[in-house]
Amino acid sequence: MNIMNIQGPNTTGQRSTLDYSIVGCFTLILLLFILLLDAYEYVTVPGASHARNQLHQGLEDLTGMEIMTKQELAQLTLEVEQAKLVVHDKKEEVEEIVEKVELMEHELKPETAPITVEEQKEEKEKEEAFVEKTVEHELGIDKWCGSCKWKDMNFNCDKRVSWLMERYHIDELEAKEASLDQGCQSRRNLRGT
Repeated sequence: MNIMNIQGPNTTGQRSTLDYSIVGCFTLILLLFILLLDAYEYVTVPGASHARNQLHQGLEDLTGMEIMTKQELAQLTLEVEQAKLVVHDKKEEVEEIVEKVELMEHELKPETAPITVEEQKEEKEKEEAFVEKTVEHELGIDKWCGSCKWKDMNFNCDKRVSWLMERYHIDELEAKEASLDQGCQSRRNLRGT
């Protein structure tokens, strides 16, 4: 007769290395998850803000990119929207003045009024270019250098403008307007402030 010995659970009360490894991995995953929630500002872990700030500063220095909090991102979004409004209002103001001047010119000299579709198209293109240049001048953007340093970062204002255009799908004029008040080092030269 063959007796088979089937061993049950460890009765000596000792845990295996595998048990400790599983508990250790689970604990590590849980801590990483909590730190991730802290990084996205869903929870606050006491003492983690100093470590997070040092990590953010190290990443910013290494990559030359700016890491933003939710509040900073909300502020940037607000500033971009304000820049859009400023540019839009200034364009409307200049277009209204240009239309009045053209109307007065065509009333005083009817021979200057465009007759053909091609002449109308050419006049419209000239008008748009004039409006654009006037708005740039009125907002102080016509003196934009772009090569100045953005805040204390490792990139210039032109790179910041490109990022704003790509991120918020705005045109160059709006991105420059938003950049002037945020961190452009030469804004004093542009606006006299």
